[in-house]
Amino acid sequence: MAKHKVLSTKKLEPSLIAQAKENSIEIIEQEAIKINFTLSNEKWQEASELSKKEYVVFTSSNAVLALKKYLHKYVDPFEIKWKIFSLSGKTKEVLEENAGTFGTIIDTAEDSKALAEKIVNTKIHEVIFFCGNKRREELPDILKKAGVQVHEVIVYETVETPVVATDNTDAILFFSPSAVQSFFSVNQLKNNTVCFAIGQTTANSIASFTNNKILIGKAPNQQVLLQEVINYFKSMVGQG
Repeated sequence: MAKHKVLSTKKLEPSLIAQAKENSIEIIEQEAIKINFTLSNEKWQEASELSKKEYVVFTSSNAVLALKKYLHKYVDPFEIKWKIFSLSGKTKEVLEENAGTFGTIIDTAEDSKALAEKIVNTKIHEVIFFCGNKRREELPDILKKAGVQVHEVIVYETVETPVVATDNTDAILFFSPSAVQSFFSVNQLKNNTVCFAIGQTTANSIASFTNNKILIGKAPNQQVLLQEVINYFKSMVGQG
């Protein structure tokens, strides 16, 4: 029987659910947001006019997956040879799974601010930024202030799907500021519930809603965050 109950605000890989169970942790999946790809011929026309540009930016795996659908529906993907700036973690993993479809990853960073600074340091003048309708401000703001022209193309929408959490949980997993906003719009935490964040930006969002303990994954992916959870509960046993 599981000793700890953890709520995830996002669907996890089945292997991670199994790994948690092996460590006496029950994962309850309750998605706080829904992703809708904004697929249309008009949207592709917007993107295709920019497809001859050299440099592109991805800060979300959802943007990669949405664009992949565009490519398969409207164009020959082998015509595109972009030089790509990407967040590490899931975004980079999905790009690598589709190697050859979009081009070559030339640099990565663990958060948007660091990625923007790397782009500025390359002295390029123009990028395409494929993103969602609720993208963060840091990256485009830094680039624009440095004189880099940013062409934003929204290829997916984030819709909040808040649900009241009925089970008492020992911890909550958060993977985006949008999920944090959605969750706390209908939920309050007990003082001893620990929050785990995929990165610093998500942690900052959590801190605006609660004073509860917040732990941040050492790298932006599900596997690393789950390991943080496992290590945390093992350390609590040690303290007991």
